[in-house]
Amino acid sequence: MCGIFAITSKEKNSFSSNKFEAVLASLSHRGPDDRGTLTFPHCALGQTRLSIIDLGGGHQPMKDNTDPFAITFNGEIYNYKELKIELEKKGHAFSTNSDTEVILKAYKEYGVDCLQHLDGMFAFALWDEYKKSLFIARDRFGKKPIYYAFDMLGNLIIASEIKALFASGLIKGEIDPEAIDNYLALMYIPPWKTVYKNIFTLSPGEYAVYSDGKLEKKKYWGLAFKPLKIEYSEAKKEVERLFGEAVKKRMVADVEIGSFLSGGVDSTLVSMYAQQLSSRPLKTFSLGYGDYRNELPYAETASKKIGTDHYTLQANEDLIHVLKESLSYFDEPHADSSDFPQSLLSQFSAKKVKVALSGDGADELFMGYGWYQKHMHLSWKVDTFEKMFLNPFQGYIRNISIFSPQERRTLWGKNTYVKGFVPPDVMRKDFDSIEKINLYDLTTYLPGQLLTKIDRMSMMHSLEVRSPFLDHHLAEFVYNLPLEYKMDKNGNKIILKDILAKHMPKDFVYRKKQGFGAPIEEWLDTPQFKKLVFEKLGDKASIYNFFRKEAVQDIINSFYSGKKRAVYYKIWILLCLELWMESHDI
Repeated sequence: MCGIFAITSKEKNSFSSNKFEAVLASLSHRGPDDRGTLTFPHCALGQTRLSIIDLGGGHQPMKDNTDPFAITFNGEIYNYKELKIELEKKGHAFSTNSDTEVILKAYKEYGVDCLQHLDGMFAFALWDEYKKSLFIARDRFGKKPIYYAFDMLGNLIIASEIKALFASGLIKGEIDPEAIDNYLALMYIPPWKTVYKNIFTLSPGEYAVYSDGKLEKKKYWGLAFKPLKIEYSEAKKEVERLFGEAVKKRMVADVEIGSFLSGGVDSTLVSMYAQQLSSRPLKTFSLGYGDYRNELPYAETASKKIGTDHYTLQANEDLIHVLKESLSYFDEPHADSSDFPQSLLSQFSAKKVKVALSGDGADELFMGYGWYQKHMHLSWKVDTFEKMFLNPFQGYIRNISIFSPQERRTLWGKNTYVKGFVPPDVMRKDFDSIEKINLYDLTTYLPGQLLTKIDRMSMMHSLEVRSPFLDHHLAEFVYNLPLEYKMDKNGNKIILKDILAKHMPKDFVYRKKQGFGAPIEEWLDTPQFKKLVFEKLGDKASIYNFFRKEAVQDIINSFYSGKKRAVYYKIWILLCLELWMESHDI
């Protein structure tokens, strides 16, 4: 993993070396092992490197050995060895053993269509001196971030993180109230926008080319809906094969690889397959919440069965300090309850390994969330209102919204910025409600919430995280399987549990699902968190530059008086926003 930066310039060599120092310093967590710069008359590239492959020869930014192309690249290309052989047969000569150089040669051979040949997670900026153009791209699911902005002179600046854009001294962020409104509903910023009006991002599966002062964006990949007619036994066999290949590809590195192991189905499968491919005990890592919620016994059971070298951590240190530190690292508001527990686990794991595997993506692909069952089995008794007045997709949007549209209007007061957050692609007329929910989860919730959390909280501690379930070959197959193969009315991810049941006891495999989320309601009741809430959301809170103080105070008082305990996550959303604004001087 790495931190990347690039800037185009209308004036020759206008980006100074001292500005580069500040930019690269801001990206040091993403790449503590090496850093470098490379300049052309109208473009400058910078990079900080976390060395994973070709430790000695993969220095970046990298210039092609025959043509005036150069790249700064964040990520891993899992098929780089196979692609390198293919390119060598076409006459390309390589100077390193790195996946970075493979991208350069693939671009030389295929142009922007090189993206169709890349299998991995990535964000990169590639300068073509012939065309005087900057080619930028983001991987299919949006695992790796890339942001861009234009300075006062119209120069394009791109970076892995927004903080690097600010460190250039050329950009000042202008808060977008509509994005803040989206955050109030979702607890994160949708993945196709940022919290700033003047800073932008590539969406997952998108690339752009900047030339002659114009930026042209294009989608190069998306999940195609092509339902499969296949027997269950064949589907399960193919999932096993594709998943095995996905894990195998992600076990390639010149450093040791570990795995997150919660004891749930997804992480257990990942760790089990990884251990089968490892010549030594795989290091696995788990986090528990003590008396509040503790899955550590399940993780330890899985570890013993699989044969891993297991390490456990209890989240019992100064949690407020960790919360503040985590929110400070996020460039945008983000309030998932597992953000700072993920930071703790990443920090803990990074002491032992440089790379960790995770089970992220399985719940989105195999419909493992409770809301699928809820909307498959609506009843008059359970939810009469929804049955009468809403279709299941509308009900889903209503249920995932932390603050409803009316509650957000109450917070905003006269200056309302209430906006929707469902992308047009999801509202396909040929999709039923369950298919819309699934597509929303895969294209909005997954990259905006989960993958943002994983990337920032792992990179904060210089740890690379790889997600086998998000292998695009596996995802394309699973996405098109019959619904009944993926889930049942009890919320079982049928194929995955059937695969795991070959190796683990049934009471382990089919127990009730627990998430990684922290016990927020209980924590808010503790003296230290209660004090933090009243202190940070008091009269001088920054959020009152946007929201009505009376509306916020009503929410806080209703929780602590016991009248409306269910509003605890609303308080959490507001608290995290205030702490984020405070740490970013907003």
